[in-house]
Amino acid sequence: MNDRPGNAVRAVFFDIDGTLISFRNHTMPESTRRALHALRERGIRLYVATGRSKMMMPFMDKYFRFDAYLTLNGQYCYGDTGVIRKKTIDAPVIATLKSLLAERPFPCLFVREDDMFLNYADESVEALCRLIDHPVPSVTSVDRIGNDEILQFVPFLKDGEEGFLAEALTQVEMTRSVPYCFDVLPAGGGKDVGMEAVLRQAGISPEETMAFGDGFNDMGMLSYAGIGVAMGNAHDPVKQKADFVTKSVDDDGILHALRHFGVLP
Repeated sequence: MNDRPGNAVRAVFFDIDGTLISFRNHTMPESTRRALHALRERGIRLYVATGRSKMMMPFMDKYFRFDAYLTLNGQYCYGDTGVIRKKTIDAPVIATLKSLLAERPFPCLFVREDDMFLNYADESVEALCRLIDHPVPSVTSVDRIGNDEILQFVPFLKDGEEGFLAEALTQVEMTRSVPYCFDVLPAGGGKDVGMEAVLRQAGISPEETMAFGDGFNDMGMLSYAGIGVAMGNAHDPVKQKADFVTKSVDDDGILHALRHFGVLP
């Protein structure tokens, strides 16, 4: 983070849920759509940075076509030129997870490059799917899982229940954005790592960027960006990491911040 003026911004990164898309009505505010088009007209590159998977991205095209998509918290990044970054979880981690699930079953979502599936679903899975307006993924046996192909997995354990998992799986990163579950990604991963990869390809420095987010998994991204903006509906620790706290997603927060920094008039 730094004090560069908004007119130096060449790229902007956006989280989806709670940032681009409202949790309240599952749509993008009209002010945000106008802002995205205005930014594109000024030649600013626009990226999505989300915990969602590639399979959950097509619905965004009805709103706007971004320059690239940093999915799975930056572990799978792609654009019109193809895959920019792909990092799977180490095979021993997945083998250990399978053993844990056999001993102490809990719902877990497994994400590969072109599909995702659950070992089983419960009310917490259904609650998350309602929150993000997405169908419950298919259910299948963990025997289907190869140890070398998982990009991210999502245990459905409430805050405070994950201690045994954190103790057993030391070579991973864990980040939570909703109360129902948390994301587990390769060690050293995060949205900021995905940002680094796409910025390197575009020839843009971190100081020339702006990022918007609301969840704990956005904290690294907000710190890495030249200007980090927390939504008004963000968690308090996320706000503390930001350069600026804007209004909520439902109160035109993105447009408000862009105007505050002079990126848009």
